[in-house]
Amino acid sequence: MNQQCIFNQDFKIDEAAKAVSCSCLHQGLRRQIFIEMPDGWQLDAWLAQVVEDGFFWEEEIEQAVARERFEADGSIHLHGAA
Repeated sequence: MNQQCIFNQDFKIDEAAKAVSCSCLHQGLRRQIFIEMPDGWQLDAWLAQVVEDGFFWEEEIEQAVARERFEADGSIHLHGAA
């Protein structure tokens, strides 16, 4: 297995960011990921959807890491789609 990231499977709601957050390890660093909720969703429903689509989001996160789409604080923000 040649993964860039090790996923912690710690999906949770981040109300301030209106997103589901999770973390992964990348090159020895813990990266915080935010998957922003699309309009028209409730946070608890969005959390359930992100968890259900976990493999899809892992691929999206790996692509964002490969493209070095890091914020100044090292986090990654992805936009969810309805």
